[in-house]
Amino acid sequence: ARFAIATGAPVVPIAHNAGRVWPRNSFLKYAGIVTVSIGKPIDTTGLTPDEVNTRVETWIEAEMRRIDPTAYRAAESTSAAAPI
Repeated sequence: ARFAIATGAPVVPIAHNAGRVWPRNSFLKYAGIVTVSIGKPIDTTGLTPDEVNTRVETWIEAEMRRIDPTAYRAAESTSAAAPI
């Protein structure tokens, strides 16, 4: 974010569900379809690094709920069952 702001470059958010077929910290990779979604460029003019990161994170989170909704349903039901 700081580099984009310093150079005046827009940030292009990208979301993917590769974790479905290429799990984190796993040596094994599985066959499957990876969906990649590329968002509209976010103009960084006049924004702070935190604002840029928040906009990117918000877009990616919303897009992940769209391209892999079952992953979020499982996470939401697990967190709802966790004691406070």
